[in-house]
Amino acid sequence: MGTRKLAVAAAGFSAAIFAANYVFPQSLLIYAAVISAFLGALLILAKRKWLRPGVIALLSFSLGIVCYQFNYDRTVGRTLDFERESYEIYAELIDYPKVYEDYCRLEVRLLGDELPRLRALVYDNDMSCAELLPGQRISFTGTVRKADRVYGESYDYYYSRGIYLKISAQESIELLNEKGGSHPMIRLSRSLTEHIAELFPKDTAAFMQALLLGDKTLLYEDESLHLAMTRAGFMHIVAVSGLHVAFLVGLLRLLMGAGRRSSLLCLLLIWFFVLFTGASPSAVRAGFMQSFLLLAPLLRRENDPPTSLSLALALILLENPFAAASVSLQLSFAAVAGIFCFSGKICRFISERIAWMAESRWGRYIAANAATSLSVMVFTAPITAAHFGYIPLLAVLSNIAGLWAVSLCFGLGWISCVLALLPAAGTVAAWLCSWLARYIFLLSRLVSALPLAVLYLENTLLLPWMLGCYALFIVCAHFKKHFWLRLALPVSLSLLSLVLIVCYVNHDYGKGRDTLAVIDMGQGLCTAALGEECTVVVDCGGEYSLDDAGELAGQYLISRGRDKLDALVLTELSQGHAGGAAMLMEMVDVERLLLPRTRAGDPLLEEVLSAAEEKGTEIEYIEADTVIDLGGVELELIAGQMGNRGSRLSVVLDLKGYRALVTGETGEGERRLAALCRQRDIQLLVAGSHGCYDSCSRSFLRALGAETAVLSVGFNYQDCPADETLERLELCGYNVYRTDLDGTVEIRIAE
Repeated sequence: MGTRKLAVAAAGFSAAIFAANYVFPQSLLIYAAVISAFLGALLILAKRKWLRPGVIALLSFSLGIVCYQFNYDRTVGRTLDFERESYEIYAELIDYPKVYEDYCRLEVRLLGDELPRLRALVYDNDMSCAELLPGQRISFTGTVRKADRVYGESYDYYYSRGIYLKISAQESIELLNEKGGSHPMIRLSRSLTEHIAELFPKDTAAFMQALLLGDKTLLYEDESLHLAMTRAGFMHIVAVSGLHVAFLVGLLRLLMGAGRRSSLLCLLLIWFFVLFTGASPSAVRAGFMQSFLLLAPLLRRENDPPTSLSLALALILLENPFAAASVSLQLSFAAVAGIFCFSGKICRFISERIAWMAESRWGRYIAANAATSLSVMVFTAPITAAHFGYIPLLAVLSNIAGLWAVSLCFGLGWISCVLALLPAAGTVAAWLCSWLARYIFLLSRLVSALPLAVLYLENTLLLPWMLGCYALFIVCAHFKKHFWLRLALPVSLSLLSLVLIVCYVNHDYGKGRDTLAVIDMGQGLCTAALGEECTVVVDCGGEYSLDDAGELAGQYLISRGRDKLDALVLTELSQGHAGGAAMLMEMVDVERLLLPRTRAGDPLLEEVLSAAEEKGTEIEYIEADTVIDLGGVELELIAGQMGNRGSRLSVVLDLKGYRALVTGETGEGERRLAALCRQRDIQLLVAGSHGCYDSCSRSFLRALGAETAVLSVGFNYQDCPADETLERLELCGYNVYRTDLDGTVEIRIAE
């Protein structure tokens, strides 16, 4: 009972931290702590033994609120006065610089007396800090702001990592000491990263870096593999987490046995690995739980999984209460909670009803793997849906077919690194390990290509479907003596309803009415024309957003039953119009790519053309006005004048007589368009340049004579849409829709 009291106390403490993060306003925290403590005191006075868990939970809840407030005051509370002001900054690097195309990002610990000594991110546009080392100290003048917002949206990721300020360097950064100091784990991790890149073949090195060290930087650059692993529900295997710690413990036990000394050595190596790979919340959770498991027999105590899980969560949140916002932490604890609650029952259920699974070794492996995968999804599926907008429906299949290979790949990968001290042995081991990695790649691509591999919640019917499935399983769980009512009925109804939803959506956007949609991409543009037998997308890009424009467009199309494009038109080669084109070509098949002639050497052009060539997409440059009939959708491509980045296109989309003009032109370009489109009977204008001040002139709007205008706009630094533009649209009688206010704008076209 003592351990369960500890579990209740830890759970109450953790619940308070989550409530402080997500439920209670800052001003009400002290009242919540007082009320909780008061209620706990009342239960103590009641002197009822069965009320003791409630007393423990309430008092722990009150303590959790107090700890959160204390941490808030010493971190976030000290940053409230430093917003958009310039200071002389002194800091020490605590990691290697992250180098991007046009800037460097440094993670530092602030020094000096002007600013609180907290962790911060420094942004250097001069690229002068790319070669700095952890431990080196720097000085510069910078503009300071809190790290709680990104692109105008509330963002708690940095707080969850213990980073509380963001600083933009206003001048060159001065190095105060030539040699870096301390941070041996970070330096060792960097050395091993470079070693892995040299040891493993080029096609598997990025994956092995992610699997062994959690460094997914290069893996993200391989959009095809990253997308396949995401759709197959396999990305969790490269996020250093409890799975990796479990693999490590299994490998160590295999090599060292299960004695007392090996347990103590395992403890040391587990925490070395956790710290070495960055101490993510999920890895720390696994480190604590494996430590409790190893220490229990040494201390002659029985390990209690619920207590271990609750205590691990409380210890992590005690160190940083804002870690409650970490998706890694939420998914890790939800997965383990699901395993504790359901895996044993599901495994027994499967084994009892399928005899060969109980009798054969492979059958028991499949049953245990399926049970674990299903139990993990019970609590992680809602979290994944809420944070990422999708559910990897076939993740169970991936885990059954692939986790054995991941386990072997992880163990053999580390063995390869050790054997690299003997060059020939290390190379051979890395070669063998790479074939396991390639099997994982192949499996990911095969599973991701299956129908319904992933459900995108862009289909608004899927959220109520998911909630209904949970409700159905909860209700049917009460029929304990009736197999068909308890399991087969909810499973059958869930699958049947899912098939009906997919069929309905496919019919509604296929054989039903044609649809023209301006997809919400933030500060970008993507217009989709969904005809009965044809699908066209004009532009696919976005800026100042954490979401990938190609993924947003792909999710929209796939959720409406469209996995193939007859044509992708790019009106100009810029991030706001074409930045997501390569990813879109990964998500759906594109037959033709139509784009304006662009100056050679443009990195974005090379990325788009490379993706098109890899997928076998036909590439066609538009240099003069062109009309293309795709059967259901007619495109009129109007070539613009050559600019600094190349020429632009404007597009008239014709769906059964409903015509929409998509343009990026302003000024003189609009006057030319007005003359060309005067007789086109345009009904919809997708406004150029996100409604900037010099777009949509009054003469252009009147000449066009459309009824509706859509502004595709999001957070930006150009004050789009301009008030003047909105006034002109209103004066000319346009019905105005904005993607930042209205979301994706769909127009359903009747016969």
